Amino acid sequence: MNTLIGQFTRFAVQNDLETDDWGMVATEFDVKDTLRDIDRFHASWNHSDDDKQANTTQFLREVTEEDEEKAVGVMERIYTLADTDSETLEKYPALEILENEEPGTEVLYSTFHSEQFLDIANVPGTFYPDLVEDINQCYSIGVNDATLILTRKLLENLLIDILRKQYGIQEIHLYYRPDNHRFQNFSTLIDNFEDNLSDFQHLSGGLDSDFIDQLNAFRQDANAEAHSIETNITEDEIESYREQARHASRILFRVKKNI
Repeated sequence: MNTLIGQFTRFAVQNDLETDDWGMVATEFDVKDTLRDIDRFHASWNHSDDDKQANTTQFLREVTEEDEEKAVGVMERIYTLADTDSETLEKYPALEILENEEPGTEVLYSTFHSEQFLDIANVPGTFYPDLVEDINQCYSIGVNDATLILTRKLLENLLIDILRKQYGIQEIHLYYRPDNHRFQNFSTLIDNFEDNLSDFQHLSGGLDSDFIDQLNAFRQDANAEAHSIETNITEDEIESYREQARHASRILFRVKKNI
């Protein structure tokens, strides 16, 4: 949820929204009192002050603590009022879940889950714990497409960190493209990991051709959902993705730890 709120607030402050838009949406979702209690929210939006993103983040976090459905609904509604273009989701991929024909219905009527999508204990670092939490939050409220998109991001970043940790800048091309200052795409990362699989097999069990096939299958499925106009992931499908993601993430976390 932190990823969604962070990207959404950045998106919001860069759009031509008015203070009255927020007031209208807050009224629609019965969170006007919460909005009113945020110090300087209206002033910062009226005058385009530097703290308006911080105030918006505080508002959405407080709504989330009260009711996550409402928080996502507020963001979906504001999203429909903002100007978007083909580059919006490239800059803010977490906003993919707000691309609904009828704002709010996907969250309000989706299947909720009490268990976690990834039940990984002692996730290392600062980036990965937040990302795993966001994945589990999306899964818990039934936003399955965002769950897969964020899980793809998790596996992709784990491969980057593994290749970087193992080979350093001497083999930077395995995970990074210096010519355009971007990391390799997921498909290339998997290929490069497979080409050097023998360097990692002593670090964890389960590193074989079947594991690579599973990574590629998950990549393709997640890509298909990310670019689908209409998302309709069944419960059986999301449970299958869940097993794949758990298996892959546990192995990659183990490899990263043991390098």
